[in-house]
Amino acid sequence: MKFIATILFSINLFYSFGQIEALFDLKRFHTTEENYIETYLYLYGNTLKSSNDTNENFKKVEILQFIENKEKEIVAHQKYILKEAADYVEKDGIMDLKRFILPNGTYTINVVIKDLNDTLKVEKHQEEFDLNFPESPHFSDIEFLDSYWKNEQENELSKSGLQMVPLVTSYFGPEFKKLAYYFEIYGMESFKETSHLLLKQSILIKETNEIAGQYNRLKKIPTNPIHPILNTFDLSNLPTGNYTLSLELIDTANNSIFKKTIPFQRTNLSNNMQIDRLNAVQVENTFVAYLSSDSLAEFMQCLSPIATHLERNIIDKKLDNISDTLKKQFIFSFWYNRSPGNPGYEWEKYKNEVKKADQLFATKVRRGYETDRGRIYLKYGPPNTITDRPNEPSAYPYQIWHYYKIGKFNNKRFIFYMPDLGSNEYTILHSTLQGEYFNNNWKTDLHKRNTPGRNVDGLQNPNDDQWGSNSNTFFINP
Repeated sequence: MKFIATILFSINLFYSFGQIEALFDLKRFHTTEENYIETYLYLYGNTLKSSNDTNENFKKVEILQFIENKEKEIVAHQKYILKEAADYVEKDGIMDLKRFILPNGTYTINVVIKDLNDTLKVEKHQEEFDLNFPESPHFSDIEFLDSYWKNEQENELSKSGLQMVPLVTSYFGPEFKKLAYYFEIYGMESFKETSHLLLKQSILIKETNEIAGQYNRLKKIPTNPIHPILNTFDLSNLPTGNYTLSLELIDTANNSIFKKTIPFQRTNLSNNMQIDRLNAVQVENTFVAYLSSDSLAEFMQCLSPIATHLERNIIDKKLDNISDTLKKQFIFSFWYNRSPGNPGYEWEKYKNEVKKADQLFATKVRRGYETDRGRIYLKYGPPNTITDRPNEPSAYPYQIWHYYKIGKFNNKRFIFYMPDLGSNEYTILHSTLQGEYFNNNWKTDLHKRNTPGRNVDGLQNPNDDQWGSNSNTFFINP
């Protein structure tokens, strides 16, 4: 998976950069007659401009993909336009798949993306790849899947009677409950003395190369020229960490014939942390052994923005009643659950972000991580854009934070406001992210300084009639 464009941003800037953000990947397959590659392009819809024509609410991009051989000759190309309704694109982005038939060789693929509603926005990506399938048994590339279903009608998203939507990432956050993947096995017909081989599918811990718990399957495979495999692993009990999906073809004597691996990352915050289990945690010679006792309570409290419900319960209700040793065991377990390979490094990274939150959002009575903006910053990272409106007529000072992507969710927004006009503490007023504070009357509340009354049974008062107000416009189009 490749990032075609990285959006540059800073918490101190209050305007957005006009880049297109996209993910790109390619996978190699072949039939009994020819080789082909599939290219997967995912466009973040909120980085594309809507049409200026109010009668045509679409987003449009022009895509050019062309492939060069080692002699710089163009051997394949496709140029096309993607056009989708703006509301749909804002929510789900655009997923595009293309296939190119190629002989064995070394190639360079070039991808050019142009926003047709803003032709100055152009992004380019270039990537070299080899296409070299042997005669002996081997695998295609491994394709992670976002979703799949049976479909006997062939189209560009289908293979082997299955409709498949690629997942153009190797990161499986808390919102993912399973790991689904597809690949093909080739060349097994050369084993004429047996009717089947064995396929071993495992999830390995990257640091030790050992099988992660029960994540191991053995399956009989008929010795066909081409055999498709679609498999899923339930990720509910796979802890946070770095892993490798390992696929190995073996014979009945357990001799390895062919093996392919692909790395992935998992974040799982569902593991319970109970205070009575912490006593068994060994912290000698770990990073927490060197933490000052005077700072332990503060170090635990600053974890609240990213803690699970059970972890926050310990921080909020048991902090004053546990020993320094238990506090160290809690902090170590907290980071080990998220990064077993290097919990100390992750703690140092987070601690630096806590310092930034203090510098940006602290007030005279609250640390940065205790404020709403600090909590959102630490939980989701800095926003891609910030709209800052400290002096808009008829409205309290407010800020709109826009995230292009949070986990599996696209185009999420937060609005903070300062109703006391003097503390520099902006409280959350409304968010479009599931699980965060939702306020259907946020526009009315934002303008209470001039319109203090609100009929709680009435509909949201639009702010279009408020002189000089742009909050609704900025919130919809940050």
